[in-house]
Formats: sequence, structure tokens, C-alpha cells
Amino acid sequence: SSAAAASPRRHAAGSPRPRGGAAAEGSAAAGLMDEDAARDTHDTGVAAALLAHDRPLERSVYLTLTLAGDFVDELTRGYSQPWFQALVKRCVQESAGDRAVFLAEVQRAAFQVQKPILENWGFEGNTQGLYDMTCILREHLGMAPSRRADGAPEWLRERIDRCLALLYGGLEGGALDAA
Repeated sequence: SSAAAASPRRHAAGSPRPRGGAAAEGSAAAGLMDEDAARDTHDTGVAAALLAHDRPLERSVYLTLTLAGDFVDELTRGYSQPWFQALVKRCVQESAGDRAVFLAEVQRAAFQVQKPILENWGFEGNTQGLYDMTCILREHLGMAPSRRADGAPEWLRERIDRCLALLYGGLEGGALDAA
């Protein structure tokens, strides 16, 4: 029951777990990529990757509840990196309390962390991958029509709450503190 139903692309990769390679050497036992891998990406392609999509979005990747929790843990590790936290704090300062500006800036910054993680898990590293990620999290949180009304298990809600807190700069000095 730990297998994930996925798109043909995902099955072609051979495993529902993140792909290995040089980036995953340090954490091969856990099947995770190096959390610093995103730091090596350049912001130049972020906007293009987020906007480059010429067809309507349809869900193409599915994860079991357990794998969704593992995926959230990997995002949390990425968002907890000092370089990312510094970037989010800069977004908070530069947005000067304008929520729309902050959200646009943090989305661009977050994609630097999300893209390599998405690709490592077999998602597309663009808007489609972000759409699939959002659909999976909404489904397991009980926000999708296919889910029971009682929502996600407490352990998943706690993981997602921690992940979101780090995404927005933490509870001290980040957007959550300014709210």
C-alpha cells in the first residue's frame, strides 16, 4: 500500500521515490536529494519556467498519503536552508507590508527550492509540477471533492503547517510574524 499511482512518465523512472544521482549521494539511504541543490540554480529561468505552459493543466502525478508526507518533509528541509530563509526575509522587507507583492516575490523565491525537488520526485519542473504538487496536498488535506470531509491526519497537517511556516520565513522575523 506504499506504492504511488503516477503518470506514465513517473512509472518510466522506475520508482515512486525520488531519483538518485550525484545530488542524492549524501542522503542515499533516505532516498532524498541534497537540500543545498536548489542553491546552485539561477533565478533567470524561474519566471520562464513558471509561465511556460501552453495547455490547460490537468493532474498528471499522484502520491499516496505516506509519500505525500515524505514529499512535504523534503520541501520543509529545502525551505529551512539559511540561504532560503534569508531570501524570504528580504522579500518581507522589500514588500513593505504589501501582501500581493510579498506573495509574488516569495513564489519566485520558493520555486528555486521547489523545482529540483519536483524534478527529483518525477514531477515536471514548471507550472505543471506546481499544479500537481498543489493538487496532491489539497487532496490529502481533505480539500478535494474526492476526499472525506474529515480531512488529513493530524501528522500530515502538522508537517504541512511547519513547511508553510518556513516557506513564509518562519514565526520570528518572517511574514507570519509580521501578520
